[in-house]
Amino acid sequence: MADQVFETHRGRLHALAYRMLGSHADAEDAVQDVWLRWRATAKDDIRDATAWLVRVCSNICLDVLKSARRQRENYVGQWLPEPWAPVIEAEAENNLIERDGLGQAYVMMLERLGPVERVALVLHDVFDWSHEEIAPVIERTENNTRQILFRARRKVNREHDRDPTPVPDSEAADKGQVAAFVDALIGGDLQALIGQLAPNVIMHSDSGGKAPAAANPIYGAEKVARFFTGVWRKKAENAVESIAFDGTDYWLLLHEGESLVSAVGFAQKDGAVVDIFVHRNPDKLVFLQHLGRA
Repeated sequence: MADQVFETHRGRLHALAYRMLGSHADAEDAVQDVWLRWRATAKDDIRDATAWLVRVCSNICLDVLKSARRQRENYVGQWLPEPWAPVIEAEAENNLIERDGLGQAYVMMLERLGPVERVALVLHDVFDWSHEEIAPVIERTENNTRQILFRARRKVNREHDRDPTPVPDSEAADKGQVAAFVDALIGGDLQALIGQLAPNVIMHSDSGGKAPAAANPIYGAEKVARFFTGVWRKKAENAVESIAFDGTDYWLLLHEGESLVSAVGFAQKDGAVVDIFVHRNPDKLVFLQHLGRA
């Protein structure tokens, strides 16, 4: 019975750890550590299994975040979180996993925060935990927890026009918006492409040094649109584009033969694209390789 209880929560715990760590391998390691602690704990001492599991997973992620941040100092080029990849069947996942905070924009935004701020914000915003419930997890008083959350919300706001932080209150672009972007790109319609974008849009690229990609963020609708039209004209003759859905984001995928070579995600606010996420690192593209057309 105890094993069954844990397996019921596995998807939720993986999603929680993914939000905090931005890596599926790190998230799976964290969940495995939770499992070992769960097996070693007397179940009679646990009143609320969900709360216990979330709390333990959060504590483990706090420890991992410090080492993960050091590792990213050696990452080549811009870093983006790995695309979300569900670990359980979609129908069951919809019933068990809080859907907020799994998109590229939210997870990347969390990079602005220290480990304690990150854990507190996810527990409060996604799991709807109170300050009183969060305080023992991050080992702070309830009042300190409230102050930590206040500071965290200030940190995730863009400070200036060249701040690469994603818009904090954006949403994933819908299929229609992505399709319109693709149509304008295929038609080479620069003005239509610019019309899809917010004036302060930012394009973020991640290749890990393993494929050609923009080394720095690109700012502004016209520059972003011109970048895409320029790259599109140079794509391989056997390149085939498609739109796919991973349960959170719609992606523009570009295949060359059987290989997925690029994936582009979009975040929007008030109907305009505010952040674009370009994945070129094959180690991260693997999480989207299985997706079919949306």
